[in-house]
Amino acid sequence: MAGILVDEQPCPVGGGFKTTCDYTGAMLVIGRRTAMITLSMNREAATLVVAYMTGISPTELGEDDVADGMAELVNMIAGSSKSSLVGTDFHFRITLPFVLVGENQHIVYKSKPVDRCRHYFAGDIEAILELVYLEG
Repeated sequence: MAGILVDEQPCPVGGGFKTTCDYTGAMLVIGRRTAMITLSMNREAATLVVAYMTGISPTELGEDDVADGMAELVNMIAGSSKSSLVGTDFHFRITLPFVLVGENQHIVYKSKPVDRCRHYFAGDIEAILELVYLEG
C-alpha cells in the first residue's frame, strides 16, 4: 500500500531489546487469547510512510495526520490477519486502533516478554511489529 520495498528480520532474542519510538499504533486482538499488536516507528519513519500512503508531502503532514496514518496501518495489519482466519478455530475480534505519541517511548508489559516481534527495514525507515499475549 505504501509502495515501499521492505526487508524483515526477527527482533533480537532476550530481555535487552527495547522498542523505542515516537509513534506506536496499537489494537487489541480478542479471541481464544487476548493479545495486543503494535507497530512502532520514529517520527521521521512514520511521517515518510504516511506520506507514501497518502501522497501528501511529508512537510504538509501534521502530528494528527501521522497518528491517523499509524492507526490505519495497524488496522490494515490486524484486519488482514483477521480476514485470513475467518472460518478457522483461530478467528478473533479486533478493537478500534489507537496511537501512542511521545518522544523516545516504549511499552512495558509487567512480567511479560513480547511473544512475537519483527523488525522491518526500508532504507532509512525502520519499524517494529510486536504481538503480546495479555492472558492465556
